[in-house]
Amino acid sequence: MKRISMIVSALLCLLLAVGTFLPTSAACILRGDADGDGEVTITDATAIQRILAEIPTASFVEEAADVDGDGLNIMDVTNIQRYLAGFENIYHINESFTVSDPTAPQPTVPKPTRDPYELPVVPKK
Repeated sequence: MKRISMIVSALLCLLLAVGTFLPTSAACILRGDADGDGEVTITDATAIQRILAEIPTASFVEEAADVDGDGLNIMDVTNIQRYLAGFENIYHINESFTVSDPTAPQPTVPKPTRDPYELPVVPKK
């Protein structure tokens, strides 16, 4: 019994140590919650309209406001309104997603050595 408790405490210490070294560079955001109040409502659409019209707003979460991923524009407002009206939710509005911290180091992707659409060269016989 004493041995089991020692193993359990050693595992807990190990988990605690590993947890302190894991990067915490991601934030969980609710897609469509532009004002950051924890729910998607018509005030989120209004907050986006205010930002697009360059009217100051109290709080604004741009990552959550860009629901379709093509930059902040009036279509984000339309998509939130369509979601609130009960239309098909193709952009997963009101679902959580994670955003990485832009100050955290990002992994580099190696560049291809040749054009992926280039046809292979076949030697003539």
